Amino acid sequence: MKKLLVLALSLLIGGLAGYANTPKDTIIVVKNPNKVTIEKTRNSMMVKVEGSEGNPAYFYSQRMEVDSTAAVITEEKNADWDFTIPFIGKNAETRKHRMELCVGGFGFGMVNALDAPEGMDVDMGASYELMWDNLLKFNYYVVPYTTSVSMGFGMTWRNYRMTGRTRFIQEGDNLSLGAYPEGAEIKFSRLKVFSLTVPFMINQSLGRKVVLSVGPVINFNTYGSLKTRYTLGGEKVKETGKNIHQNRVTVDLMAKLRFRSIGVYAKYSPSDMLNTEFGPKFRSFSTGITLFY
Repeated sequence: MKKLLVLALSLLIGGLAGYANTPKDTIIVVKNPNKVTIEKTRNSMMVKVEGSEGNPAYFYSQRMEVDSTAAVITEEKNADWDFTIPFIGKNAETRKHRMELCVGGFGFGMVNALDAPEGMDVDMGASYELMWDNLLKFNYYVVPYTTSVSMGFGMTWRNYRMTGRTRFIQEGDNLSLGAYPEGAEIKFSRLKVFSLTVPFMINQSLGRKVVLSVGPVINFNTYGSLKTRYTLGGEKVKETGKNIHQNRVTVDLMAKLRFRSIGVYAKYSPSDMLNTEFGPKFRSFSTGITLFY
């Protein structure tokens, strides 16, 4: 594969360019590419290279138009997408430390309440977390192709659900724990917190398309609510509340391990989720899978 790639690129950039009196040939070597595509028509030829050793996001393409007398390069790219940033990637050396702007990254997991008061038995199997923490992500390689730092922007939705005999009760500004009415057929009682998130991560390639990421996530908790459902005397009862006094800003510590576009994550918050002057004290822990990073 390596010999084929070198030969194709040499022919395209060096051999054909000789028709245009180019004084010096150019050879580009890519170690262990994931995919090489050569497209040839009567009047043009294109080579695409996707992935390289230690850098699965690497992308290179070049198209050359050819007629009977000359060969002219009409398009050349060296990035994993078409977006360019001024003053970044102007030559081969700076491209090694290039900045990338990415979109994507989705996670789904289970969430639990740690250090919670007695009676607050959050069912981790029934509680969940949804996160899209890389709606936008800026990634900068500090060590070529192996180590990068990134800052993202996204959102997270946490749902802490109890299915036992205790429910959340809101009376005025206060949120407390209490029993269901006698004879109630219990469904669930849950708290929901929606957050805008800013993750700061250090990303380290471990080889063979495995990447470890660790760092803090700042949560701006913009919305919180509660809902309790049960049946009493044949009647369905729904209790709701919106102002649960969630702390406006909390911090998580997150670690992610991924292979290609799928991975696993764990996230722990040393911050109290609620303002303890108004509600029970607890912290958050979640774990799950990630997709499309």
